[in-house]
Amino acid sequence: MRFPESAWFRHGIWLTVMFGVMAGLHGAMPYFFDADTGYHLAVARLTAEHGILQAFPWTPFSWIADNYADKEPVFHWLLVPLVGLAPALAAGIAGTVLATVVLATLYVLLVKERVPDAGWWAILPLAASSAFVFRLALVRPHLLSIALALVISWSAARERWLVLAAACFLFPLCYTAWHLPVVLIVIVEVARWVSEREIKWRALFAGFAGLAAGIVVHPNFPANLELFWIQNVTVLLGTVWTERAGFEMGREFEPFNLASLILYMLLPAALLAAAAVFAWRKRHEDVLPPALAAITVGFFIITLRTQRFIEYLVPFTVFTLAVAWRPRVERRVVPALVAVGVIWIGLFARYPLELLRVRENAFPPTVAAELRAIVPEGEQVVTCGWEFTGEMMLALPERKFMVALDPVFFAMKDSDLYRLWFDTIHEPMPDAASVLRENFAARYVICQRVRKWGPIIETLNADSEAAFRGIHGKWVVFELLPPRARIN
Repeated sequence: MRFPESAWFRHGIWLTVMFGVMAGLHGAMPYFFDADTGYHLAVARLTAEHGILQAFPWTPFSWIADNYADKEPVFHWLLVPLVGLAPALAAGIAGTVLATVVLATLYVLLVKERVPDAGWWAILPLAASSAFVFRLALVRPHLLSIALALVISWSAARERWLVLAAACFLFPLCYTAWHLPVVLIVIVEVARWVSEREIKWRALFAGFAGLAAGIVVHPNFPANLELFWIQNVTVLLGTVWTERAGFEMGREFEPFNLASLILYMLLPAALLAAAAVFAWRKRHEDVLPPALAAITVGFFIITLRTQRFIEYLVPFTVFTLAVAWRPRVERRVVPALVAVGVIWIGLFARYPLELLRVRENAFPPTVAAELRAIVPEGEQVVTCGWEFTGEMMLALPERKFMVALDPVFFAMKDSDLYRLWFDTIHEPMPDAASVLRENFAARYVICQRVRKWGPIIETLNADSEAAFRGIHGKWVVFELLPPRARIN
């Protein structure tokens, strides 16, 4: 994409501002907030050590142990050059760069649309919702998905077939929800029908061809097809949204409560309402505004059900309003919106930003060294949950753990064994040590020292078949003894 030479300095300034804001945000975080980041860093390290992974023996009870498919290979390949760094530094660098990519993508598209004050529009998402900033600060593959979704929507509406095909090709290599490009393209073409009474079949062909090619060239094809179904249907629709018993999923899948809706979605909702009005008025002039408005309304509805989708809602809302309001907006209006958003966050909605600053390393170097001295390589470890698996893999490389990704993948491989593990951890019986040792071929149990796991910790502490191996930082460790070594 070519910019006028006289504009390069301005572009450089705005990109520097975006990078600086995100670098400052990550620099203020003592450790990466999201436990999933640990998993992604662990996969990157394993990829650097073993090449492209075709199996995942480090979590033998998970479906991915024998049917491995990397949900986001490009994301992990991007992390590979950083695996030699401390995890917090690696996450900070990756998070800064990828979050800047999201904002820069929005900026480039606004410049291509000749939107005045494109830089102010591009940073408006940061002021529109602190919940969006929180999601933007998580070092996850959804950062690539947001940027690609913006490009796919724009290129479909603007009939940039090569750009559309390339973005769709990359999507299944960057993110697991590769039905999203299909939905975006279909919505654009429905909007085109409403606006122009025609459908650009080449958009459908370019998008679907690129998507199919990306799926087929995936290094874990065809296992990625089954993984897609498990992740998007079994996990989201069949487990999270149905609140399936026996599965503890992340709070990000929950809806906002009323207070959170006011604090984190009030400004995006107001901007979306204005954008929808302006887009409707321009529906016969330009297909892009109504197409973006329809997409954004869809994201708004789904965000009401699952709060994590605010990561798409906010940038799409800003993009929609910018292109729909373009002829009318005065130059000082957008900086004023940014100021209003910053004041609102500063006065009422700081909590998500403050939350980013409270998490500490669960496995500081001294604790990791102590645990490595206790648990030899190759040993199976029983964990009391699944959230810290990635960070355990970083701290204790070449050990085996219960489950990666989320517990549904454990249940997919052996539902009875999953239920046994879940029940033993949550409602432990006096023979918990022998149950865990005999059914999971495990020699060690590592549990976080929190009230939730008090019953299993107390049970093992009183069990003659479990030897207490100490408290190490936030972790309690037991060794499961074979019958001949039982303590009388």
